[in-house]
Amino acid sequence: MRKFIPFFLLCAISLHAEFLISDGDRFANLRLFLKDSVQIEKFSKNENYRNQNTITAGLFLNGLAAPNLSFKAFAEVNVDKASGVKYKIHDYEPYWGYPYDMLSDAHPSEDNGRTWAFFNARTDWQAMPYFKISGGYDYLSYGPAKHNKLTLRGGDFYWRAIQDTTDYAYIKRPVPTPFIGFDLELGIVSYSQHSMQLKNQKEYGKYLHAHRLDFKFVEDFSLGLTETIVYGSTPEEQRSVEVLYLIPFVSYTLAEAYTGDRDNKALSADFSWKLFKRFELYGELFIDDLYNLSAFFDDNWWGNKWAASIGIAIDSGKIGTFNWDYNFEYTHIEPWVYTHHKGLSSQYSHFGNSLGSDLGPNSREFYSRLGTSFKNILRLDLSVSAIAKDTALGGHIGDIHRDEDPTDKKYLDKKSTLHYQEYGAAILFKPFPILNIGAKQYLIFGEYKGHRTELFSRVIW
Repeated sequence: MRKFIPFFLLCAISLHAEFLISDGDRFANLRLFLKDSVQIEKFSKNENYRNQNTITAGLFLNGLAAPNLSFKAFAEVNVDKASGVKYKIHDYEPYWGYPYDMLSDAHPSEDNGRTWAFFNARTDWQAMPYFKISGGYDYLSYGPAKHNKLTLRGGDFYWRAIQDTTDYAYIKRPVPTPFIGFDLELGIVSYSQHSMQLKNQKEYGKYLHAHRLDFKFVEDFSLGLTETIVYGSTPEEQRSVEVLYLIPFVSYTLAEAYTGDRDNKALSADFSWKLFKRFELYGELFIDDLYNLSAFFDDNWWGNKWAASIGIAIDSGKIGTFNWDYNFEYTHIEPWVYTHHKGLSSQYSHFGNSLGSDLGPNSREFYSRLGTSFKNILRLDLSVSAIAKDTALGGHIGDIHRDEDPTDKKYLDKKSTLHYQEYGAAILFKPFPILNIGAKQYLIFGEYKGHRTELFSRVIW
């Protein structure tokens, strides 16, 4: 038995300046910011504290170039200095996460530094009241989940004790994707379609196509159906964009046979039901692969890959002078979800990060968060999470099932599953419109039997 009580603390202070330029219906809003933050970690009594100081300078820009043409952009430059952390030289392979540069050409040491820039931008053209065209380099998310989106999570990023790499020095922040797409409103039905370029290896192309139908039969209830497909080049096979997947209203499930039945397709369904004005019940089912519907809960075949989540949310409930919100969510992810037998070229990832939940395959989470705010001055969040993560084969997004591997699957096998709890607290104080002061702290408690693992943390705030 191995017990651990990791400690994590992040503090930050941020200064802002905002400028507005307008001309009739056209305007541009520019916000500049400068942030200084410190991150402190410790994972055992015998380990020294390791800390990282980050200075960030950046900008937000959004506005209207015309009454029906909107734009937005974000950019930041970060400089990290660390003590007790070894930054390795990045070779710019995307599967190692977002790239960075060392501050010096010297051999990496305990007390070195790095710099990295981050940006995203998009333009939306409302060509007609019912038709919008979008493009840019940005995040895309599908589904109503608040904590663990299973299909496309967009820019959602939560600190995890267990991630997909054992080197905490790499930046695991979700990375935007170049994309182009459109949204079509047809009364109670709406249709959206997007095509994206993904990255996992420098030399090879990789693509994701997604389209979605939203049904809103009544004002407070909506149902969504989504198809996604991922494919890319390998050393043996060079591929470009499949034109068939660009055609609107073509089912990827049916079209995949035309392209040779070699791509990574997935289906998902979700719902959102607002029972009362501020109370929402929601759920999502993600089917990565399924032998047949009758074998949905059959553990005898590893290829039955699916995930599900359900949650409730209370938004802006006012009690006295405070606004309150609450979220509870349960997530269940079967073994081998998001993986693919072709590896990086077709697995459900971008820059080493899962496009769906960052829990990864063969995992489970009970999550609860309570937040309160006073006007626009003070914000407090408390969260607790119970996570189970299986580290055996089929529990990592990069795992590949081979012919000699077992054909059955074991969900959260007792011999290889890590159980731990995360307790988090965050406070944000805005004494003046131009000044933000905040802190986050996480404590993790758990035990792990029969296997050694390296625990680490990574957070960007």
